[in-house]
Amino acid sequence: MLANQLSWMARHVRTLAACAVLAALGVPAAATDAAASPAPRLKQVSYLGYTFAVPSSWPVINDADHPRGCVRFDDHAVYLGVPGLNQDCPSWLVGTTEALLIQPGPAGAASAAVENPTARQITVTAPRISLTATFDTDPTQIYRILASASLPAPAIKAANPAQLADSRILGARARELGEGAGALTAGRQERHPARPAGRPRRRAPALPSEVTDFRGRGFDACAAPSRSYMRAWRRSSPYRAVGIYIGGADRACDQRNLTHGWVRREARAGWHFFPMYVGPQAVFREISAPVRQARRAAADAVAQARRLGFGPRTPLYYDMEAYRPRQTGRALRFLSAWSASLHALGYLSGVYSSSASGIEDLAQQYSRRTYAMPDVIYDALWNGSPNTADRVYESGEWGNHQRLHQYAGNVTQTHGHDTIDIDQDYLNVDLPLPGGTFEASPAVSLPDGGVDAFFEGRERRLWRAKRTVRSGWARPADMGGAVRSVPSAVSIGARSLDVFYKGKDGRLWEVSFRSGRGRRPARRLAMMGILGGAPRAVAQADGVVDVFWKGSADRHLWYGQFRPGRGWRGPRSLGGRLASYPSPVESSPSTLQVFWEGTGRSLWHVTRGPSGRWTRPASLGMGPLGGAPHATAQVSGTIEVFWKGSGNSQMWAASGGPGGWRGPRDLGGHITDAPWPVTAAGKVRVLWRGPGGSLWETHRTPRGRWRRPVRIRAGGLRSGPFAASGPASDRLEVFWKGRGGHLWWAAMRLSGAWTRARSLGGDVA
Repeated sequence: MLANQLSWMARHVRTLAACAVLAALGVPAAATDAAASPAPRLKQVSYLGYTFAVPSSWPVINDADHPRGCVRFDDHAVYLGVPGLNQDCPSWLVGTTEALLIQPGPAGAASAAVENPTARQITVTAPRISLTATFDTDPTQIYRILASASLPAPAIKAANPAQLADSRILGARARELGEGAGALTAGRQERHPARPAGRPRRRAPALPSEVTDFRGRGFDACAAPSRSYMRAWRRSSPYRAVGIYIGGADRACDQRNLTHGWVRREARAGWHFFPMYVGPQAVFREISAPVRQARRAAADAVAQARRLGFGPRTPLYYDMEAYRPRQTGRALRFLSAWSASLHALGYLSGVYSSSASGIEDLAQQYSRRTYAMPDVIYDALWNGSPNTADRVYESGEWGNHQRLHQYAGNVTQTHGHDTIDIDQDYLNVDLPLPGGTFEASPAVSLPDGGVDAFFEGRERRLWRAKRTVRSGWARPADMGGAVRSVPSAVSIGARSLDVFYKGKDGRLWEVSFRSGRGRRPARRLAMMGILGGAPRAVAQADGVVDVFWKGSADRHLWYGQFRPGRGWRGPRSLGGRLASYPSPVESSPSTLQVFWEGTGRSLWHVTRGPSGRWTRPASLGMGPLGGAPHATAQVSGTIEVFWKGSGNSQMWAASGGPGGWRGPRDLGGHITDAPWPVTAAGKVRVLWRGPGGSLWETHRTPRGRWRRPVRIRAGGLRSGPFAASGPASDRLEVFWKGRGGHLWWAAMRLSGAWTRARSLGGDVA
């Protein structure tokens, strides 16, 4: 679709309010509905034994007579029959009004009607017919038309973000068990006829997010082309990526071809995708409650993406057409909530808009941390240049293969004798694969469902306890080395694991494990100098590793960084005066914060945003702290920090995000060591050692309140607990030094029940 202001010259305007907006933009309206009019005169439309009373002004179009005709929902009309496979639709269509598409259906179909208020769409099945209806703001007219044909009144049904989040966790559990994404959730979503024993019917695994990665030319059309057209364009056109409109209240074109099977076939044929969702538009003044509307739109978009087979971490692009400057605030709040909601549901965020409105507004906010930013930007700038450059971007903004550019629109092209009206795009999208470790820990949960835990063992050597999905826990193994600190482990991508520790020489040491290649010998990173404390490491899914430590000659925060293909850089001082070890956490892609107890026993932090620049150390107050803080991040991007109080044994907390920081808050409890928070099983949970060596846990309830601390059936803790971190941590994996000096373990299953505490062996220093 065309996202700059000229697109509205051909746009059918639904209300006088929208017409006024366009007039203010200097764009003439093609047509307007009356602002107020008496009840319309009706006419009878009969089809397959049903008679509908519709406004007499609505055209009735027989699809069989117009196989290339465009079934469009932005004009009042009644369409009868099956739409053509390749409809001649303009690429610029956007918006919906009251319209109906009535097609043949199974003779024995049960009568049912469902309304999706988020998508402003009603679907009806009845004997012999299948009906799809859209509406603008009020479905009353559609209700009356259905009633005139004795069809049932629609039941309201919209995607529930909470249920989608739960099924995301189930999907992660399915992947851990090797059943493929969606294997567990499919049984809840669909019912299939009984099949013979031994031949269970299984839904195909979700497509990996890599099907949306591509560098090169692409196109988007209002309606997904047929299989034969896609085959012809694959052979003859320069395009290898296709934009598809998966849903939204303002999706104007019928999508006969867009099915789960179509997406899977075209993926096998080598096509890449950029899925788009056309929801409420700022230019039409449809955004009245930005956050609530964005959450609903994101939930509906995820439901539609799953229906089509797109798996977690797929970027879903919101189509926000060009809007007036006075709509900037609402548009930014909406797009920020869209991004945060998709992240909470396990998907990545993309935003499409005009260079002169939405893209420029987002670029200006990129480094300010006021709004959640999309992971990918899709820029409509019709300059004819197949690249991703635009003067509105500052250096580093969406600079890591995170851009699309719509460089021309309303272009009619023919390839292999097949003609489509398209917009032309250039993609440079290569998003990180699942993986990475976003908070520091001696243990990591791996993408394949395995777990690795490291500790300083007898004779001060590095030890490793490993669990695989197939074989379970193996006895801890001596990895050698000379360890003088708690180790810090990170998973990198899906096949690599690195462990860092302070050696007996005071230097930073690294041990690497590669899937299929085993362990590499420990190596000293001598360039980092002498460490003043234990290192704390985090890793991004693209292989970037950051390691932090307290200085030895000073009390500054120091760090080193590894980048694939570039090697190690550092050390670099970030300043500050540390009274504790640092606690780094990645709150969203490319956004990193580090916390510590600083001067005045207050909570301090520094931040590195997507631009790559570090802020100066700043105090958040919150004191006095009674020990080192420990941070974790929710999937929404909110950071939670916990610490032991000063002069008391309670646990204290603070939380922060784009809206600022809140706290401190006393969560109670009786803590003998620093608390250990971790994001697992869809929740932030906090663990600690209590009186008598007991293990305690608390977490937020669904209403956002902290649950009263609960004692876990595990005792004999001789150290504070630590938990595994990582992208596959869909359940809580907890470790501690216990009886006999051994490494002990317990886990909380998806159901919320804890396993029995178990000794893994070894001799923990």
